[in-house]
Amino acid sequence: MHRAAPHPCGSGPLTPLRVAQLWRYPVKSMAGESVPRLRFGRHGVVGDRAFALVSADTGRVLTARRVPELLGASARWFGCEAEIRLPDGSRFRSSDPAASDLLSDWLGRAVRLARPAGRALTVEQYAGDGEAAPSTDFDLPQWGFVDDAPVHILGEGSLRAAEQWYPQGDWSLPRFRPNVLVTGPEDALLGPRLAAGGAVLEPTGPCKRCVMVTQPQRGLGKDREILRTLIARADASLGVYAGIVRPGSVTVNDTLDPLLTAASAQPAGRA
Repeated sequence: MHRAAPHPCGSGPLTPLRVAQLWRYPVKSMAGESVPRLRFGRHGVVGDRAFALVSADTGRVLTARRVPELLGASARWFGCEAEIRLPDGSRFRSSDPAASDLLSDWLGRAVRLARPAGRALTVEQYAGDGEAAPSTDFDLPQWGFVDDAPVHILGEGSLRAAEQWYPQGDWSLPRFRPNVLVTGPEDALLGPRLAAGGAVLEPTGPCKRCVMVTQPQRGLGKDREILRTLIARADASLGVYAGIVRPGSVTVNDTLDPLLTAASAQPAGRA
């Protein structure tokens, strides 16, 4: 039986991890922004995947798995709304009454810019491109537009290790869309709860990669070998997912400190 190589995190001695970069992506599947500080709320990163494009025909959420053009646009967060920039340089706010029409004109299909509606929305299925297997439909949580977990953490050491498996590829950070980039590998995270700044996070498992990491975006071409390499060498995993146990703010250069007892990080009451 073929046995996949170890996850690129490795298995060496645990070393203190530090927050190297912080990212949020105000509109699902659009490019995001690097910021010096993030607020981790009860359900997710404030301003992260706060909006999504929904097909007017199907009522399903669009992602770059199905519509790779989305990665050509970018979004920034402004307190309670997003500023969207299209590939032609035009900008508008999510509060603009014409926002959905502008996005529809750009994509050539009818869409609406949506916030979470308090009910689960389904992601439009990836159709396949002849090489990658089609994905199955899945529902997003009622409170937001994240696929699997509210926080995605990636280690610089993991990226460096993966680059050695496929040196011809471009393993630039935007392909992998983490919220938190940490120094070193993130193997130390798959265990206890972590205190980071004023927040407490709980790792929930490895981040399984899909065709999203192969899609073209600004400065990066389409590269199917990125995903093939991760499938062959790391069971398609790169990075870890985490939940939010205690809300709080995290700043670049904060350390991630393991908590030895769960009682030291009880979450606040639900809102």
